[in-house]
Amino acid sequence: MNPKIERIIYISIIAILSIVLLGYGKKEIELQKQIPLTAEELYKKLSNPKVTIQIIDVRPYEVPEEEEDEAEEIDYYTGAHIPGAIPFPDCDESKTPEEALEQINPYLPTVIVSRDGDPEIFKRCAQKFSIAQNLAGGIAAWDDEGYPEDEGEYEPPKAGGGGGCL
Repeated sequence: MNPKIERIIYISIIAILSIVLLGYGKKEIELQKQIPLTAEELYKKLSNPKVTIQIIDVRPYEVPEEEEDEAEEIDYYTGAHIPGAIPFPDCDESKTPEEALEQINPYLPTVIVSRDGDPEIFKRCAQKFSIAQNLAGGIAAWDDEGYPEDEGEYEPPKAGGGGGCL
């Protein structure tokens, strides 16, 4: 067979296989968005230093004064949040602290955390990230399992840090 024709055939096969592979990758990402992550699965991922994952907390940042007496600590980011979580209230940049906005990366695998795993909030926020999963049961499920929590205002990670957050 002519070497030029053979080369064209190989390049065509590689191109077709690449397109098929990209299609499967896109389908897998779409399927992942439909399957929520449990608190236990998230804890295991966060415990693994080889896994890079971003946690986006979409609950209100802090308690308004008029609701202070009735609010539970899991209702607001400053009351209790997963260690390393980035506040992004309602996925709205205008409600997000400036130092938190700088840390949000739309291309990292992301877990969206609401109070109770609300699928409507997840759908709205997942559009802003290339790879996103919902935390089943939200921060309430994380709290019920007794996993570590932080409280207080958001503090961005220090430059050159490292190690796990759990």
